[in-house]
Amino acid sequence: MPTRLIISDIDGCISPEASRAWDGPLFSRFADLCRAASAGTVGLAPITLCTGRPQPYVEALMKILDIRYPSICESGAVLYTLEDNCSRFASSITPERIQGLHRLRERIAAEVLPAFPGLVYQFGKEAQMSLYCEHPDCFGDVAEHVRRLAAAIPGLELIITPSHYYLNIDLAGVTKGGAVTGLLRDLGLNKSEAAGIGDTMGDISIRDAVAFFACPANAVSGIKDVADYISPHPDIRGMLDILERPELQR
Repeated sequence: MPTRLIISDIDGCISPEASRAWDGPLFSRFADLCRAASAGTVGLAPITLCTGRPQPYVEALMKILDIRYPSICESGAVLYTLEDNCSRFASSITPERIQGLHRLRERIAAEVLPAFPGLVYQFGKEAQMSLYCEHPDCFGDVAEHVRRLAAAIPGLELIITPSHYYLNIDLAGVTKGGAVTGLLRDLGLNKSEAAGIGDTMGDISIRDAVAFFACPANAVSGIKDVADYISPHPDIRGMLDILERPELQR
């Protein structure tokens, strides 16, 4: 069955994982292709986003890329639609769970960040937390510290996973793959009509929600093990290569 929607991560796919300027000419090529796919003027299926990034970041990219389908933010916790400028939480996220997460954030700010120089809290998220560090070898110790703090907050169950430079702290049961499945259902699409692109273990749940899954050369080994196609090129070069695959044409 032809692909009707491509769902892609941002960091490590559209942009570099490292905190540096994007490749302007390559991003311009990608933006032109994404806009053409949304307009239906090329054979490529339209693209939407599934990322750990917060909604304002995603909103800006959606406007640049002319993304007309809903996008998934905060690793499945938030769904955002540009047409009506509306954000909504995943159905499993309750006010009590948000309150518990906010209590944990206060403890992280007071106890974890001072203990690990170079560790930075990523602002702008509502139902997920991400900690950035240029030297992520500390993430094992950080994760253990966060788990101890969370254990003291009743009902707060977490999943903590590292990416290349971020330690992502998610509410249990909230995943990118679960959000993709819900999005496809809302759009009246089948798994066989969807493709996914990702690069870290935070993207692995997308694999189970789509028929075709690809990754750039910089993807971690666990993602490469489950990919249908591995580009020989990293990040956005890999993205442009992946989008030429016949499986992604509608």
